[in-house]
Amino acid sequence: MEIPQDVKESMSSLSMLNLDFLEFVQKNPACFDRSNFKLLDLHDELFVLQPWPTFIDQENQVHFKEVNVKLWGLVKSIPRRVFGNDMAKMSRFYEEPLDTIEFRLAGVDDSHIENLTGRIDFILSPSGLKCVECNFSASLGGWQAPIWESLYLNIPLIARFFKEYKVKTHNENLISYFLEQLIYSAPQEILQRDGQWNTAIVYRGFEDGKSSVQNYLNTLYKNILKQRGSGLQGRVHMCDYPHLEIVDGYLCLKGEKIHHLVELYNGRVPPEILEVFKAGHIRLVNGPVSRMLGNKLNLALLSDHETVTVFNTQEKEFIDRYVPWTRKIMPGSACFEGKTVDLLEFIRSNRQGLVLKPGGSYGGKGVCVGIKASDQEWRESIETALREKNWVVQEYIETSPGLYQAGANGYSIHDMSWGFFMFGPRYAGLWIRVMPREGSKGVINCHQGASVSIVFIVN
Repeated sequence: MEIPQDVKESMSSLSMLNLDFLEFVQKNPACFDRSNFKLLDLHDELFVLQPWPTFIDQENQVHFKEVNVKLWGLVKSIPRRVFGNDMAKMSRFYEEPLDTIEFRLAGVDDSHIENLTGRIDFILSPSGLKCVECNFSASLGGWQAPIWESLYLNIPLIARFFKEYKVKTHNENLISYFLEQLIYSAPQEILQRDGQWNTAIVYRGFEDGKSSVQNYLNTLYKNILKQRGSGLQGRVHMCDYPHLEIVDGYLCLKGEKIHHLVELYNGRVPPEILEVFKAGHIRLVNGPVSRMLGNKLNLALLSDHETVTVFNTQEKEFIDRYVPWTRKIMPGSACFEGKTVDLLEFIRSNRQGLVLKPGGSYGGKGVCVGIKASDQEWRESIETALREKNWVVQEYIETSPGLYQAGANGYSIHDMSWGFFMFGPRYAGLWIRVMPREGSKGVINCHQGASVSIVFIVN
């Protein structure tokens, strides 16, 4: 196996242990054979685990945390700082009816915005991290990382590498972080009044009786409550919306009051439950506002310094460093690298250096990567963008390469997409999706065929 120089530079910049692992692979050809990693076969329609892990060192971990905390705060500040909470202005920019914007923001205050959950996706380019989208949702890929990590460590080849190279890692439990955030964001007056904090996680297709996940969550939850040391009680319930009822203005499940509702419905919440939220009787993660804050148009607001002037010099420098050039697609002029251009003509003439994206899409749907697209596909995407009025154009970012297992028995150059989890104001961890470079359409997403490489943080 020959390792290209750019791969060596890319992987070693994360941790020198990545080169140690590739050295181990060279000495152990069994690592090329996918059948030696059968424990990783999840039989999942969406998630496929990449047999080779990825390592990052503490210096990178600290850097990732700093960047994500700051960027997360900037995006969450957009309704207040950019629009002054003016819903009419938001309606015009996001191309949504005013009553839709009012619905998304109903009951939302600073505390709700502060405690939103999501994931920021980055490309790691030769020039550093570049944010490609911000996802505001509790229903995100990557939650399963603690379970996946245990599968990796039980693979004989991986276990032998850890032993031979004396590898020591320190990964936090992503799910514990999330449950901690639910408790730490609870209003003190309610905790003192009720002496408990019960959470309901709602999702479509819930089947009563499948209790293994719920038991696992409650074991973690009770440990966190115990560590808090105040005698606070509480449980985590899993259910669907029809299982919930409203009693005297409070949300209940089987007669037990629910204090925190976590929706895995991409922001959809029944109107009657939203009324309970607006009355202040439940906390909500995340609710309708997530659809607006997760819109890719927000990256255009950060990037467009000529139109949006609310950010200070330090913030602009930070944005320029970590957010690629992004604009809302519409007729008119724009500034690119200090020059004023006709935006539509610029998009038509610079296909290979740009990417087109629907503002509200997810899973890579509708994304057109110019360097991978035909002229016809590019023209059709531009026409769709002008018709739907809520698309962005973004500078194409070349990904730094990685080397991973491929096929039944082999390896290949892969592109990587990094996802960093934010629970409230807190950075919680990361995952990586990898896609073989050859034959790719340029969208690194599990919905598009990418696999997941578990990340280990090196002590």
